[in-house]
Amino acid sequence: MESGPSKVAEVIVGCLLPPACREETLGDMRERYRSGLGYFTEALQVVPFVIYSRICRTTDAVVALMEAASMYTAFLVVAKWIDPNLVLADSGLARLAIPPVVVLAVMCVADAYSAPGRHWPLKPLFAPILAFAAAYAVQTMYRQWSLPAVVFSLGCATGLLLVSTLRLAFPPLTDRPQAAKAPGFWQKLEMAQISTSPTSALVLLVVILYLLKVANHIGHK
Repeated sequence: MESGPSKVAEVIVGCLLPPACREETLGDMRERYRSGLGYFTEALQVVPFVIYSRICRTTDAVVALMEAASMYTAFLVVAKWIDPNLVLADSGLARLAIPPVVVLAVMCVADAYSAPGRHWPLKPLFAPILAFAAAYAVQTMYRQWSLPAVVFSLGCATGLLLVSTLRLAFPPLTDRPQAAKAPGFWQKLEMAQISTSPTSALVLLVVILYLLKVANHIGHK
């Protein structure tokens, strides 16, 4: 029986695991090691579940919903302003939803892989910038579902501004103060250092609801 997995195998599996769960997961897999094939099979089963579990721990569903609503509203308003026929097209609304979905998915994964012990001023903005870059890559790869260049550019600019504001006000869960058995961060309306007033949170919510109302009004014209 082999004494343990090879260093190369551990490095590969470790690169796939989120940093916060890496050492613990690799240690458990090392203890259960029996063969190279068994280690590979276990990695295929364990890694996806660890990533999913980490995403659940680092993603605030309420904040994610606000981010998705703000981004989709931005693209919808820009499209109605620049290219009204796009909104009226059969697949127009679905095409406008693709960039926000890609951005939200990439931000959730980026937050899951973020090292909780590392803090730097622009950390809340790293995930949105990376996510919008991924949305641009998808826009380039799938031309049949892509948006007009002007609509995509202005939508991304507006969406990035709104999402960055939300993430500065409501940081990812790993960057928030932790307290045992305390209410959710968004429920307490606690703000980051840039703003400590609960009124700021209400203002953000009112702005998003207003944008949704405006988009709905424009869509029915």
